[in-house]
Amino acid sequence: ESGCTGVNIKKTGPLQVMAGQPIQYTISGISNSSTVPLQSFYWRDTLPGQVTLTRIVTGTYNQQLSYKIVYKTNLSGGAYRTLEDNLSTTKNYVLEASPAALGLAANEKVTEFMAVFGVVKAGFAQVETPYINGTVINGLANGASFVNVADIGGLHNGQWIMGVSRWVTTVYAKPEPLPRTGY
Repeated sequence: ESGCTGVNIKKTGPLQVMAGQPIQYTISGISNSSTVPLQSFYWRDTLPGQVTLTRIVTGTYNQQLSYKIVYKTNLSGGAYRTLEDNLSTTKNYVLEASPAALGLAANEKVTEFMAVFGVVKAGFAQVETPYINGTVINGLANGASFVNVADIGGLHNGQWIMGVSRWVTTVYAKPEPLPRTGY
């Protein structure tokens, strides 16, 4: 069986953030650009240690499928836990994924999550945009930077067809307020 294979994903976010502030990443262009179906199709977001996940907006997709979202934490021993199962590709979900919402331990955080679709046909693509919301941890130095990585893949004839997109964000510190010397 021959055919062209390809997958796409694009991750974007803010160029600069302040420590302790919210951050939002956008995932766009998710697709199976192949002329053939792909098995075990997924897209995944690997969170930098400097960001605490709070919410996932799933987006919607152009083929009617059921899928699930799984995640790993720094304490899950490499195993995935299920965040939500039996999601519909035609509905846009807002999934609370903060440490409190997930019942994580005090020193536990989500390190990655993955949307797992199974078999997708040629031309599978997002319709509404997925977003990832988080909070930048406190105490980061001015000028520090961190990388968020999104990747995507599927199997064709036993071979992984994969793509990756990275986004770098730089931290800027609030300038110290000038002392008030009266009126």
